Amino acid sequence: MTNPWTVATSATAVGLSSTRFFFTRSAILRRQPSPCYGVATMSATGEQNFSSDAAHLETIFKQKKALRSVVKRDLKSMDPTLRSQEDEAIQRIVMEAPWFKACKRLCAYISCSALREVDTTRILSHILGSHSEMQKKLFVPRVEDRNRNMRMLHISSTNDLIANSMDILEPAPVDADGNEREDVLFANEPVDLFLLPVTTTPFCQDIKSLQWSGIGSNLSKLHFVTQCR
Repeated sequence: MTNPWTVATSATAVGLSSTRFFFTRSAILRRQPSPCYGVATMSATGEQNFSSDAAHLETIFKQKKALRSVVKRDLKSMDPTLRSQEDEAIQRIVMEAPWFKACKRLCAYISCSALREVDTTRILSHILGSHSEMQKKLFVPRVEDRNRNMRMLHISSTNDLIANSMDILEPAPVDADGNEREDVLFANEPVDLFLLPVTTTPFCQDIKSLQWSGIGSNLSKLHFVTQCR
């Protein structure tokens, strides 16, 4: 892993009005995202084409599973010092980016070291520690059930976070005064930045994560960054 640190070239996302940026692991590697395949649907030729599409998707899923195993193994063996250095570099790039500085409302994940996600501690601290007049409005995920349905709730302090059963920090459903936290789906103004982790799955899987949270319908309004290892 001796490649110089670089930022991947931006690519226009299909069906989106904004640009997506990929910051990849192993010295911020320049990797192209895997193509997103649509869900198999019935065509005019009926079940034969459906069966063919299903078989094609099954092949893709097997390839993803194999890739996932390889990436997990590589992450597990990654030098902790190098990982920390890359975490710092990625966070610095994000915070210095004009699209980050300009955004007013964003959704961001809370990193979990056990999952080997890119650290977001500095980014979140920067957002929550800013002067009130300059502070960005931050929404973070809360898992609602075993099916991984989630909501993105507003927080204004790290004190708003509690550890769940997997020891992952997430917002309590109500604030210190007992009021329900604002849900991004019911926000008066649109979110203009989304930070999400990409660890072992192609980018299209993370679009599914957005759909779990119910934000998928608003993707055309978002600029989003995928942070990858």
